[in-house]
Amino acid sequence: MIKSPVVQRWKAEAVHDVILAVLKDRFKTVPHNVAKRLREILNEKNLTALTVIASQCADMDEFRAALLS
Repeated sequence: MIKSPVVQRWKAEAVHDVILAVLKDRFKTVPHNVAKRLREILNEKNLTALTVIASQCADMDEFRAALLS
């Protein structure tokens, strides 16, 4: 199977939107620098892990730390 960079980006953008929606629902706002850094990540496994963290983290600082690690 050929991995298209365009398809990979589209899939990542969809996951970015889900993660941001979860964070906004839980914490009401998402700092611009967090959203910007998240949108730089395209790796599917990393995004899956960040989705779980977004749903379970205690606060935005905990998510930010996971995002930067």
